[in-house]
Amino acid sequence: MFPSASPLFAQYAPQPLDDVAVPPFPAQEADADGPTEDSSRDFDFELDRHDWHAIAPAEAPPDAPVRFIDGSIATRTIGLLNVDGRRRPLIAATISAASLQIEGRTTRRTGLLTSKVLCLNSNGIDPSVLAEAYTALDEIGVQLRSSETEDPSDFDSMRRSSHAIAMTAMEEAERDVMLMDVEMPTLVDGLLERRLRGTRHDVPVVGLVKRQLATYLPMDLQELAYSLRPGERTPAFMLRTVQHVDIVNCYVRLSDLKGASPSYGIVRMTVSLDYLLRHHPRFAAGPESMSAYLSGLAGYIYRLRHRDLAYERAGISIEPIVRVEEHLHAVRPRLDALVYKLHAYLRPAAAEVTYGRI
Repeated sequence: MFPSASPLFAQYAPQPLDDVAVPPFPAQEADADGPTEDSSRDFDFELDRHDWHAIAPAEAPPDAPVRFIDGSIATRTIGLLNVDGRRRPLIAATISAASLQIEGRTTRRTGLLTSKVLCLNSNGIDPSVLAEAYTALDEIGVQLRSSETEDPSDFDSMRRSSHAIAMTAMEEAERDVMLMDVEMPTLVDGLLERRLRGTRHDVPVVGLVKRQLATYLPMDLQELAYSLRPGERTPAFMLRTVQHVDIVNCYVRLSDLKGASPSYGIVRMTVSLDYLLRHHPRFAAGPESMSAYLSGLAGYIYRLRHRDLAYERAGISIEPIVRVEEHLHAVRPRLDALVYKLHAYLRPAAAEVTYGRI
């Protein structure tokens, strides 16, 4: 389908923009995990906080992850609307989410989802106009994603909130890949609570947060985390999140580097409290206990970092996730082709224009 004579959102004076007019989001913002707000923390969950010490890695538990999930997103501000006298940004995104499964010394790709989306804050926009845009975009394989923001303010603030809509779409794609086989022990790259939102919590899924944008430990316990040696973990603490997912956390050092900052090589490993209490009781003894399970996970993740010496290892990377990332970048829809198509839909159609294929 080609654009009609009337552009999308015609009554709101749509205007195409490019990266010269509005700079793209920084690369680190496009894939950052972001901090999680929380309502409570329990630092005495595994050990009394006054007894905290580094805990050595152990052998992998039977339910260690064998499937690894990650997502990829590219976004760009591609246009603006004029709503009630204020400029309103339009954010385009291309998304991919995939899984990779370990089978002995080999790996295979098991799940893949891709999508193209246009995101905006819908405050003050006529619902019938949104419905028309949804239908027109759906016919070319583009999802319209919209939500109302609590405080529609300046253009750049609304760029960030519209970008968050796109990030949510990526997280939902990762969750959908996870749900393809929810009973398989799985590791997801990023915030576990966002991937479990709206679904079961008692599933064998581990989260690995690589970018530490929030500080959850008080200073004395944070200093302990800085002192970890490769493979070691902190005692576990419980975090109650605003997504209503209770997660158990510990910090693990995957690597160290002489002269690097004390946080180099440290990741946050997370497990659902519901799964942990059901399968690894908190006060049990032996290899099925919570402590043995978490130490086994820490050792397993540490060893995954060194599973294949052929890839370039960053301080916080593990080999299976690196492989998923490579696949994602190859299969994600082209953002420039999507932008070209959407720009055509924001202008009145011209007979001489030839439209590219997404």
